[in-house]
Amino acid sequence: MKKISAKNFFNENETLDPAIREQFLFKDIGLKLKQITEKSVGWKKRLNEVDLEKIHTREDLNNIPITRKSSLIEMQKANFPYAGFNIKDTSEYAYMFASPGPIYEPGEKGDFWNMSSCLYAAGLRKGDLVYNTFSYHLGPAGIMIGNSAINFGCSVLPGGIGNTDLQIETIRAVKPNFYIGTPSFLKIILDKIADKNIDISFLKNALVGAEPFPNDLRKYFKEKYKIVPLQMYGTAEVGCIAYESKDHNYEVNNGMIVEENIILEIVKPGSNQQVKKGEVGEIVVTKLNSSYPMIRLATGDLSAIIDVPSPCGRTNLRIKGWMGRADQSTKVKGIFITPEQIHKLTSNFAEIVKARFVIESKDFLDYPVLVCEVKNEKSIKKDEIQTFFKSQFKLNTRVNFVEKGTIANDGLVIEDKRNNN
Repeated sequence: MKKISAKNFFNENETLDPAIREQFLFKDIGLKLKQITEKSVGWKKRLNEVDLEKIHTREDLNNIPITRKSSLIEMQKANFPYAGFNIKDTSEYAYMFASPGPIYEPGEKGDFWNMSSCLYAAGLRKGDLVYNTFSYHLGPAGIMIGNSAINFGCSVLPGGIGNTDLQIETIRAVKPNFYIGTPSFLKIILDKIADKNIDISFLKNALVGAEPFPNDLRKYFKEKYKIVPLQMYGTAEVGCIAYESKDHNYEVNNGMIVEENIILEIVKPGSNQQVKKGEVGEIVVTKLNSSYPMIRLATGDLSAIIDVPSPCGRTNLRIKGWMGRADQSTKVKGIFITPEQIHKLTSNFAEIVKARFVIESKDFLDYPVLVCEVKNEKSIKKDEIQTFFKSQFKLNTRVNFVEKGTIANDGLVIEDKRNNN
């Protein structure tokens, strides 16, 4: 195997001993949280009932409430524009963005969103010419990655979206060697360039994101155009969360490496509690070293930890990548049911290890059943659970007991099978 050297990484932190990294991430974390609450009215309100002096480790984060990205819209309406989560005056930020929702986010110049490591892993080097097809309008995608590339020492051509024919002519003329954007738009561009018999060998590397990147499309890019794009995963609130890397043969390694400035947890959907390593759950991120800190922000995306270091030599946690959405809320017999409600069962009944609400249809009517993994069937009665469920959520349901390990480890709390019948 090719020897791994320092030039394979953007900075030396990417190869830190995992124990040292953990110490660094959680050093004085209670004090840091307290300082944030002193500057931010939003975080002061959210963490008002938490004893921050007792937050020292990753496990202690379970005592901090989760803030769901889906709730930011209403929170920002109550405290416009950033829900009070900013630690300086709103006028002091270089940018203001309005993502769909709308959700408003501030931004700064330079590598504010910590995109340098993912760009470097994808092959970007100082002096490259970058063609950026992410949008520069309202949302932050174009600027958040483009600014990082500029900070990297590269020139960026802000192509944005649309005007495909003009973009192809521009690409033909300037010959960029690095692409940024969605994988689907990369395919559109490459296919149209190929149709015009334009040589595209100048395009060496690409970083893609914002949508799923299926393996068959990866294979298509590699076989037809000799390019191996890597993908990153992030949000407007914190920037890069995780990114892919290549091995010494330029093959894509499994999973995505967590960005150094991020504390990432996987929690059971609908709860505050971390799952065991390897289990599927919702991605929750904390980023403190920012003028717009985020504390246990639930992204709504499902993934799982890969408990093995990456072959590329980076030592941070890895996740399996995007595995679906955690927001499984639905209506049953006209009543809204959420993962948080199902989680109340395991909180109120110690005998229930795991629960899943399965909805089928029978004769065009909803036919729900609550499947419960239990420690000992003799110590709990089905009618107790049915009564609790009816009293809490105004819904009658059947209850089935199953042995531990029966419910699949796929992150599903509510499984809607009605469309499959």
